[in-house]
Amino acid sequence: MINMSQSMGIRINDLDELLNQFSITLRNHSRRVAVCSAIIAEYAGSFMNIYDLPSGTSLPVIAHLGGTCHDIGKLMLPALDANNDDYFKHPAMGADLLEKHKAELFGNEPYSQMVLDIVRYHHEQTDGGGFPEGLEARDIPLLAGICAAANELDHLMYSESGLANNGAGVYEKLKGQAGKRFCECVWVCIDRAWLRLIERYMTWNSFANFYDAE
Repeated sequence: MINMSQSMGIRINDLDELLNQFSITLRNHSRRVAVCSAIIAEYAGSFMNIYDLPSGTSLPVIAHLGGTCHDIGKLMLPALDANNDDYFKHPAMGADLLEKHKAELFGNEPYSQMVLDIVRYHHEQTDGGGFPEGLEARDIPLLAGICAAANELDHLMYSESGLANNGAGVYEKLKGQAGKRFCECVWVCIDRAWLRLIERYMTWNSFANFYDAE
């Protein structure tokens, strides 16, 4: 566990190194989720009013930042154990941490709250079975749902047969989670981005030591 009170005098670009200090596996997972979230978010414009976005930014930019930060709360856990009750607190812990240091990390960027929402709600599920708040459907921000899907995609891709048949098995598993783990709108974005996502994982797979799975 890193002493965050000593480590958070940083800008957002330094979070990658902070994650690396804690766990190279967690850093690499966060990198992949960030990239995949940004790719998926490129297809989300029809599901969000882009005119409500802060000037000078975009959905992929915000999604990438959220993906980079999504597991930052794990740095405050004594161990990365999904069976430990503390594990279920990491989204809220991460969002609260970023909120506390928002000025240092984001400056005056108006999109910072959207990034914090991704971190806080990336384990919520459309069917209400997620955590930390058990939100349902439209109460979950779309970009948080995209991060949730990218997070699940990464875990599935690094399962025993994830990349077999160009990820066909992963595609079907994700499709089966639409309307349950994440909303149908997110699935539409994944479907449209699928070939690009597979190409990324094929590339990353050739650098296995650099992009170790979590």
